[in-house]
Amino acid sequence: MNSEYLLSTGTCTNTTDLCRKKYSQYALPKYLAKHYWWAYLSPIGAKFFDYPFIVNRILWGQYHKISQDTVNLFSAPELSEQMFSKQKQQKVAGISCAYGEFFPKLIQNKNVEQLFLFDIAPIQIQQMQKKISPQLIKKKCLFFLSNAEQIALASKSVDSAILFFLLHELPEQARKNVLAETVRITKSGGRIIIADYAQNSNKHFFHRIKLFNRIFETLEPFLANFSRCDLIAELSQHAKEQGCKLTLKSERFYFNRFYRLLEFSIA
Repeated sequence: MNSEYLLSTGTCTNTTDLCRKKYSQYALPKYLAKHYWWAYLSPIGAKFFDYPFIVNRILWGQYHKISQDTVNLFSAPELSEQMFSKQKQQKVAGISCAYGEFFPKLIQNKNVEQLFLFDIAPIQIQQMQKKISPQLIKKKCLFFLSNAEQIALASKSVDSAILFFLLHELPEQARKNVLAETVRITKSGGRIIIADYAQNSNKHFFHRIKLFNRIFETLEPFLANFSRCDLIAELSQHAKEQGCKLTLKSERFYFNRFYRLLEFSIA
């Protein structure tokens, strides 16, 4: 492999050898190899879906707005006054590389001291490395080939942890494992930021049209479970189990409450 990254795949038991030689020399999660190989492991799919234009169409024209609003959370005046009063810059964990321009924009933010980017698929790390300048990578970016269910960072080591449209693509138990790990690596006084589909309230017209439901269920087999879970309660429970307290700081909705951006503080 031409690109450099740190290897820490962990020992996840829910892995498969499917397409190991074709897509990765390491075992991949079953759900990824079975349901999402075409979007995240295939070179054709990885290149096609990484265009911001395509990502924006998939998210019904909301991608650029959500992406920019998330980056802006690192430039808010109140954040600069409170969080950066003693520590001017943040260590940030990006849990999965995510398609599009979000992380390449975020790493340019002056309040981001270091960005740790994780992904289990080598091709996703390679794609991200193409979008960030070598100078910025050398200065403040580290890549980890790592399963998000076993994040290769010490406990309480980052100021902000970001889950950018990852959770809806995970089976329920994998989602819970990732949330627990996200809490674990975040410092007391830090933040957890989640951008994803909003909870299904059966008010959006997509939720009421059977054709759209069938399309979503085919392309996103774990979305139905995710959109019906109480994400805030799940995350709060994981924080409680680790002796932490979670507080919802802000919540923004998009596309008639189809997507949302959540910002939590953890203490």
